[in-house]
Amino acid sequence: MATKPLSPEVRAATLALVTAHGGNVRAAARAAKMSRSTLQARYETALTLAPIQPAPPPPVDPMVREPLASFEEAWAQWSKTIGLMRDRYAGPPKTKKQTGRQKILVIPDLHAPFHNVEMFATMIAREKDIDKAICIGDLSDSYSLSTFTHYRSVGFSEEWASVTAALQAMSEAFPSVELVIGNHDARLEKRLRERLTLDMVEAVKFMTGGLLCPITALAKQFPNVTVAKHLVPNGDSIDWFTTSGDAWLGHPEKYSRIPGAALRAVEDWLSDHEDDLGLGRFRLIVMGHTHTWAQLPWRGRQMLIETGCLCETQGYMLKPKIGGRPQIQGYVTFEQVNGRTDLNSVKFHWLGAEAAA
Repeated sequence: MATKPLSPEVRAATLALVTAHGGNVRAAARAAKMSRSTLQARYETALTLAPIQPAPPPPVDPMVREPLASFEEAWAQWSKTIGLMRDRYAGPPKTKKQTGRQKILVIPDLHAPFHNVEMFATMIAREKDIDKAICIGDLSDSYSLSTFTHYRSVGFSEEWASVTAALQAMSEAFPSVELVIGNHDARLEKRLRERLTLDMVEAVKFMTGGLLCPITALAKQFPNVTVAKHLVPNGDSIDWFTTSGDAWLGHPEKYSRIPGAALRAVEDWLSDHEDDLGLGRFRLIVMGHTHTWAQLPWRGRQMLIETGCLCETQGYMLKPKIGGRPQIQGYVTFEQVNGRTDLNSVKFHWLGAEAAA
């Protein structure tokens, strides 16, 4: 009687079972709780057939290894994206001649390494005439330090390689870069203060020169990069917002599903706390954190704008617990003359709409 043909799955399972028992069919049959004669027949049939060929692996870019384990690999990936051949820091560009008028670029939430690298490169390539860039918070994601549900495995070293490459690209592209500290950038300090005693935290600060924020430490590597530092009347300092002339730019932890509601709440809060914060009135209020875009005139003399983001879609956005407004990918530019904002120059550059066209 002809031997019943074996499916590829049965053949592979038979070979694996007998091999796992050192070629001893009797022991393999006992372990699988089947008759020795049946397993013997299958094993002999499997041996006479051509070996199973594994599927070829997907092509691998030799320049990129996952996960990115070093700054060199992250910089190589970024360099390939923008067509750059060199692999070392070139330093800041030359400062433009001062005329009293300056153009400011607001770099939105990046959340590296989950940023859209192509859009980030497009922004840098287009904005060649920038006098100052302000990164409005969450340059880093600090995913490995999050207490929320994780949807992928991303180590801190991989994240930091990407963050360093992104900041180096900014430092080389723009004469001056200021970093606002976002809630994700501050995750390490929060975790340390939650899990260490106050004396332990002070010991860590002693070893790091007083720093608990890795973004602040990284900024010291680049001569044209600074971290926001607003001094308030009581002597404390704030790093989650900055000012430029009559413009306020910050990363408040405020969100609303109603377009413009978060902006109005921030403007109200700033008005209520002018004296506490040592602030005046602002004609332009620029807000990060929400990952979306809203722009509206306010009180007849102000402009309020949310900056969007340059992030990829995140795992939590695809879950059945729906809510919130969609991410809008883009960035903001505006111009000032002697510190006074030209409100007609305030512009949102919607890169996500271009990509979808």
